[in-house]
Amino acid sequence: MSDAVLTLLKLALLAAVYGFFAWVLWAALGQLRPAPSAATPPPTRPRSASSTRGQITIMEPPELKGAVMPVTDELTIGRAAACTLTLDDTYVSQQHARIVRRDGQHLVDDLGSTNGTFVNRERITVPVVLKPGDRVQIGSTVLEFS
Repeated sequence: MSDAVLTLLKLALLAAVYGFFAWVLWAALGQLRPAPSAATPPPTRPRSASSTRGQITIMEPPELKGAVMPVTDELTIGRAAACTLTLDDTYVSQQHARIVRRDGQHLVDDLGSTNGTFVNRERITVPVVLKPGDRVQIGSTVLEFS
């Protein structure tokens, strides 16, 4: 092979190596996100107990099916021990999602998770109002709101 061809191959290999390192660095930095702020919901006027309470029922995985958790002001979901609902699932972020009550409605919000939060099989990017029967999927866990 001529020297020109070998030089071009060396430069192409060098560019590929640098490209790979840049991609790894970009992927690693994409995983680093600031911790979500603990913003408190705005004060609301008192409501009857029936309008302020909701609950979630775990539908999947089978070993947790049927477990019920009440939702009043805020419920955080993730792998961190500080979460209200802790899920042992590698597809769940430390602070993955939260359900909050505002103005008598319950909203689910993704907290910048890597794998996303889904409501009725659609990925959410903004807080979504939950209605009875809605299904929220976080990792392999499916929750039903009622």
